[in-house]
Amino acid sequence: MTGKKGLAVLLLSLAAIAPAQASTPRWNPKAPENGQLVPAFSPASVGSVLTAIGAKFSRSGNDPQKPALLAVFPNGRRALLTLSSCDPGGGCKALNIQSFWTRLTKAPPEKTARAIEQFNQRYAFAKAFITDDGRPSLQRYLTADYGFVRGNLAVNLLVFADQAERLAVDVLRPLETGGQ
Repeated sequence: MTGKKGLAVLLLSLAAIAPAQASTPRWNPKAPENGQLVPAFSPASVGSVLTAIGAKFSRSGNDPQKPALLAVFPNGRRALLTLSSCDPGGGCKALNIQSFWTRLTKAPPEKTARAIEQFNQRYAFAKAFITDDGRPSLQRYLTADYGFVRGNLAVNLLVFADQAERLAVDVLRPLETGGQ
């Protein structure tokens, strides 16, 4: 299709896509609720921030002393968010955010260790490492002994998702495909 008819079809196609894109929540860094102090982490408080940044999540596990959420961030990266140091009322003072990948089968362990060490030197926000069972992992630990600002939690989650993407694309994929 060329000319006006092709342009009309293209515009109609884009118009049909636009409502779906518009329904995807976009985090607003200037929203007034971002300045609110969250007194403690809980599945509800963390879940509301995950929703605000456009992440999908579900409850995981059944330990009331360590509630957990499985999250999928807007960039498709997944993480397990585990709350700990919880009081009987359900308020928790610690939050562990961790992503895992499958064990690398094509890269020698020494090369993997070196690449992860270089990643950690470049990015200090979260720590990348190899778990005891050989899987690459990325972890960030937050405390809320005196509360946590809601907007800061949103930024921490977004930066974690971005760093997980960088680890997967810049380090793990090349190791597994022989490109690094």
